[in-house]
Amino acid sequence: MTLRPPGRLRRWKKRMIGLGVAFLVFAADGAAGAPLDADPLSAFYGATLEISTLDGWRAERRIRPDHTFTQTGSDGAVEGTWTLEAGKLCTTQRRPAPPADRAATYCNTGPGQKLGDKWIDRDPVTGNAIFFSLIPSAD
Repeated sequence: MTLRPPGRLRRWKKRMIGLGVAFLVFAADGAAGAPLDADPLSAFYGATLEISTLDGWRAERRIRPDHTFTQTGSDGAVEGTWTLEAGKLCTTQRRPAPPADRAATYCNTGPGQKLGDKWIDRDPVTGNAIFFSLIPSAD
């Protein structure tokens, strides 16, 4: 003779199992739609980040997924590395060494922007406006 739980307990167990399965299906579906670790700079790779200031300084920066960047502009050619810190894109000039009157690392808004977006931030040293535009690369 097999002992079986009373009818109410069986129904309750089935409901709990059903709810557990439904939760797992829902959680898996949500995770597939929007990865939690999506790269906030994915739109930057293969694009050109145009940067300018009101005093006429201009640059075109190319961000790479390997955490390096190249830049050409008013200061000539520059190479360096980048990181994400507190939701900002931080670039560190490596070659050539930055002039003594400039910081080696600048952190600005930008992560999460998409191709075609334009935004304004402030120079973390001077407080002056910096204008950014993410455009398709010409090359």
